[in-house]
Amino acid sequence: MKTKVGFIGFGLIAGSLAHALKESGRDYHITATSRHLEPVIAAVADGIVDVAAPAVDETFAQCDIILLCTPVITITEYLTKLKAIASPDCIITDVGSVKTIIHEAADSLGLNDRFIGGHPMAGSEKTGYENSSSSIIKGARYIITPTKETKPEKIEFMKQFASDVGMNPIVMDYHVHDKSVAAISHVPHLLSTALVHVVSDNDDEEKHMQLLAAGCFRDMSRVAASSPEMWEQICLTNSSAISNILEQYIEMLETIKDNIDKKTPGYVASLFEMSREYRNSLESRHPEH
Repeated sequence: MKTKVGFIGFGLIAGSLAHALKESGRDYHITATSRHLEPVIAAVADGIVDVAAPAVDETFAQCDIILLCTPVITITEYLTKLKAIASPDCIITDVGSVKTIIHEAADSLGLNDRFIGGHPMAGSEKTGYENSSSSIIKGARYIITPTKETKPEKIEFMKQFASDVGMNPIVMDYHVHDKSVAAISHVPHLLSTALVHVVSDNDDEEKHMQLLAAGCFRDMSRVAASSPEMWEQICLTNSSAISNILEQYIEMLETIKDNIDKKTPGYVASLFEMSREYRNSLESRHPEH
């Protein structure tokens, strides 16, 4: 029996999920649309998408699951459209990295029985369908954030969907999700960009810092090359959680600076020791694939 999947928005993550669905060995029929149809048409030519829809219309009425893969600030607009189009049994989900604002919109529209938040925790500095690949998402985590009205069978459907694309499903409260990703993703991206700015502002005319920049700096600054538009939207929609983590980080930096200024014996060693233990625990929980 075919599982009918709809994609609204068709960039890097949507394309990667679609690739993985077609490679899963299961019978997935994919309908897709996007603000610009060129990537969808290209995916049809590649055999990744079965139907290119001109817009969010009745073409999606028979879908078993519809994924909103547009910027977070536009997802709420599509929820309104889908309420009138999608069947009552259809799961409406998203791939946004911020969940609270979307859950609140779904709640206000009375979609708590149909909406389940989703966040495939994968990506690349590159964007667009042309850079999509199942390898981008394989082995990564797929966060699922149900509502209080989500039926158990729909959670199981989402878990199977995540497994079919080669990802590891984790069910989580959406408030916990937003606080967690603020700490382990959103703030690190901001710190990366801030570091690049500081180095750039302090480099000399001969660009010695740029010349010497190697492993450590490149690793820390890699994500600074990510989409500016996407990260502005993320920071606007998860501002409270991000601000809270930033405040704690600033306090930590001030403490570090104060102890370095005072040349406090053993402080830096103890700081590194504590951080090393936690960092090593990540390796044991998330071994390299």
